Amino acid sequence: MSTFGTRLKRLRINKDMTQQDFAEHFDLNKSSISKYEKDKNLPENQLLVEIADYFDVSVDYLLCRTDNATSLNDAKLKSEGSLNSAEQLVKPLDMKDLLGLFGYAMTSEEGKREILDFINFKHEVLLQHYAKKES
Repeated sequence: MSTFGTRLKRLRINKDMTQQDFAEHFDLNKSSISKYEKDKNLPENQLLVEIADYFDVSVDYLLCRTDNATSLNDAKLKSEGSLNSAEQLVKPLDMKDLLGLFGYAMTSEEGKREILDFINFKHEVLLQHYAKKES
């Protein structure tokens, strides 16, 4: 059965890292790594995210909530195909995802308009930026 510790150890070994290498990279004690791999401790949330990013896996994979190791960024890129950055920007925005970031559901009508205006403004700025880069 997979545990956080077994997955962390496997990922570390696959990168040819010793516990000491891993500890130095994340500015930790070697004993902390040993405790993680023996499932005696779990890293704090921020470190967990940094570990997932470093190994290019999702936090859910590290925590054994899924057996799919694909990071969220990889999954999003695969679902979007091979579009370049500018092409991705002209795709319709998935407002539901963006609005969740701003607490949209708990905001007044005026606040909702401000949020939507901000998102649309940032979208336009990015479109102009990538249009200049490709020229």
